[in-house]
Amino acid sequence: MIFDKEKAKRNLETILEKIYNDSDILTLKEYHKLYKKEISLFRRSWAAAWLFMYYDKHETPSMRPNYTKSAAKNLSSKNSSSLTEDKTTAVIELPEEKSKRLFISIGKNRRLFPREVITLIMTKAAVAREDIGVIRILDNYSFVQVRDTRADDIIAALNGLRFRGRTLAVNYAKPKTEADSQA
Repeated sequence: MIFDKEKAKRNLETILEKIYNDSDILTLKEYHKLYKKEISLFRRSWAAAWLFMYYDKHETPSMRPNYTKSAAKNLSSKNSSSLTEDKTTAVIELPEEKSKRLFISIGKNRRLFPREVITLIMTKAAVAREDIGVIRILDNYSFVQVRDTRADDIIAALNGLRFRGRTLAVNYAKPKTEADSQA
């Protein structure tokens, strides 16, 4: 078999994307513990290289689908929540009338990823995955769409919590105004 370096690079980028955005962090941690326990420090990089080679030869993963604003609005305007997914990505679109947007005072500058927001909400607020919708992470803060019946519980559980060296401020996001959208 011929080694396709460009395909391998694309696959490696996709793997990293999936680690940060699509992985169940609790399950990944269990695999990580087992990997560290069973493989000596000097053989870990070889084991990782072999796993990558095996993956690269057998699968070309698909990237997260890109949603346009109009497609997201069409999905969110439905009366019930819908699940849009490819083989590994599940983006839950909650209907606007049954959801609230929350502001969280942490973002990309603290290396925050959607899967970590989901895990944080699920563990600290005891909220089901189906109650968490679209997550938008900006440089210094984030927005999370949540089911309106669970919003107060999430705010109570996360507001004032220490996370990544910061005390989180979590509250309802202010709605966009005409001036904000034109600026």
